[in-house]
Order: sequence, then C-alpha cells, then structure tokens
Amino acid sequence: MIKKRIILITLLFIFFLNGSLLNASLQNKIIAKVGSQFISSFEIKNKIKLILFLTSQKMDQTNINSAKRDALEALISLKLKKEELLKFKSSIDMKSELGSNNYLINLATKYNTDLSGLKKIFKSNDIDYSFYLEEIKTELAWQKLIFNIYKDRIIINEGEIEKELKLTMKKNIDRENYNLAEIEIMLNIETDNEKKIQEIKDQINNIGFENTAIKFSISSTSLDGGNIGWVDSGSLSKEILNVVNNLKIGQVSEPIVQGNSFLIIKLKDKNITSNKSLDIKELKEKIITSKKNNLLNLYSNNHLSKLRNSALIEIK
Repeated sequence: MIKKRIILITLLFIFFLNGSLLNASLQNKIIAKVGSQFISSFEIKNKIKLILFLTSQKMDQTNINSAKRDALEALISLKLKKEELLKFKSSIDMKSELGSNNYLINLATKYNTDLSGLKKIFKSNDIDYSFYLEEIKTELAWQKLIFNIYKDRIIINEGEIEKELKLTMKKNIDRENYNLAEIEIMLNIETDNEKKIQEIKDQINNIGFENTAIKFSISSTSLDGGNIGWVDSGSLSKEILNVVNNLKIGQVSEPIVQGNSFLIIKLKDKNITSNKSLDIKELKEKIITSKKNNLLNLYSNNHLSKLRNSALIEIK
C-alpha cells in the first residue's frame, strides 16, 4: 500500500511539473482522489495562490513551483480530515462558524481592514475567499472531532500536578512567562526528514517564521502564523522548558522530536511574574490545560498519520 501510494504521489508531482500549474486550461479538472474526496486543478491553483498571499511572496513561477508540493500535501490532509468528518457524521456547528470568523478578523486586522475589505483583497488577488473559509471550518471541526474521539483517554495525573505546584512554591522564586510561536511538521517514513528540516530552516530564513508556519505547520496554530501566545513556564514540559530557557528573544530552536512529529519553537518575548503575586489556582489550571492540549495534539497527529498511511491517492 505504501509503495503504491509513493508511486502515485510521484506521478502526481510529475504531472504538476509539466508546464505551469496556473494554466487556465487545467481549471476544474479532477486530478486526484483521496478516499471519496476529489482534488481539482482549481483547488491546487487556488491553494498555491493562497499560500503565496498569506506568506507575502511574489506570484512568480519560481515561487509557484516551490509551493506546488506544499499545496498538494495541505490539500491531501484537508481531504483526509473531511473524509473522516463524513465518516463520523460530524458537522460544522455554530462554534466553528464563530471560530472561523475570529481567525478571519485577525487576518483582516493584519492587513488593516475588516472582513468586507479582506474579501476584496482576496478577490483582487484572484483567490477564492470561500475556499479559505471552508478550510478554516474544516480545521475547527477536526479539532472538535479529535476531542470527542479521545477525550476519555486524556487522563491527567492529579498527584503530579500537585507535586509540581508544591515545588514551584517551595522555590519561592520569580517565574518567567514566555510569548511563543511554533511550527510543527509531521515525520514521514516516505520522505527524507533531514531534508525536510533543512527546507524548513531555509524557509524561516527566507520568508520568516510566521510565514513558514502558515505554509508548512500541521498545528492548528498555523492559521495564526504559529502563534501560541503567552505561556507560564510552569505549564511547559521539562523538555520544552529546557529548550526555551536557552533561547534569546527572537531566536528559533532546533527541531524537537515529539512522537511522530517535530516541533520548532520561537521565543517572541518574555517577562517575569513575582511568586508573591502568583495565583495557585490559575497556575494549576494553566498546567492542566497545557497538558491536555499536548495530549490532544498528539492524538490528532497520530490519527491523521494513520489516515495518511492507509489512504490511496488515485490519478485521474
């Protein structure tokens, strides 16, 4: 199955590399199938334009060629998620609608406009606005599905949490808070991961951390340029905390392998909170939330990885 899938993807790449992908004559043709989901040449074309727009890259042939593989991989993941949502008969509810609006409002703010202005910007760049909206809604629905499937497996050791809190208070020292961003990339047995890591590093140098997160990251934070926000040091795992402690503001970490993915962290800013003003209840909630989110993220990656490894991509 895996060998067959590799061959199909290779053929698909060869197909794309023959001439310009943005040739209008290819529009609306079905070029691949993922389960019962189809990928059209229009979707590939639109996804490439979306990637280049969101990452502030010029719409030239060099950048188009560079974005082809990323567009394809992103669409495969999107179709796999849609297929799984259909399997579990999951729907996009009001929370997904509201959540997608929040993402779009944040994006509009980035371009100093509102939702109406953002739609006009998309139109002027010949990008299908509804395509991006559907992508966001699918991601939010996927997160809800993963939670519903794995919520009973998210078990937090209360004893460990209490022990961590006691150690924190016993130290009686000021605590650091970190403003973090992340890029998470799936490890893949079918590709050269070292080459992928180097590509990510090169992209960070060329187009910046935020744009690289938008373009490559599999985390839901990619919708916001990889932004995690402010995190209390006590809510971070020992491994992540050790890495962040050695970063200067603005620095980017080396890849951190976590299960079937690797993580790259950027330290955007940091500050100090006095232990005297520490809210124990609030800190405990932060630690629990962080641990739950880490577990959910792990389950999400594992679930998607299983789907990807068993999926058959057919050339049309």
